[in-house]
Amino acid sequence: MATVVVRGGVEGFAQEVVVGAHRLTADEPVAQGGTDTGPTPYDYLLIALGS
Repeated sequence: MATVVVRGGVEGFAQEVVVGAHRLTADEPVAQGGTDTGPTPYDYLLIALGS
């Protein structure tokens, strides 16, 4: 089983998610206070359900 590490800053919603050797970015759209640097957490949930 892979180790999952989530890192975020003090400001904004952007998160770096590290799963084993893979690096992902999660964020919220600009309209909802994020910077849109990656898919939303809800998008990742839909990706997981669809895979």
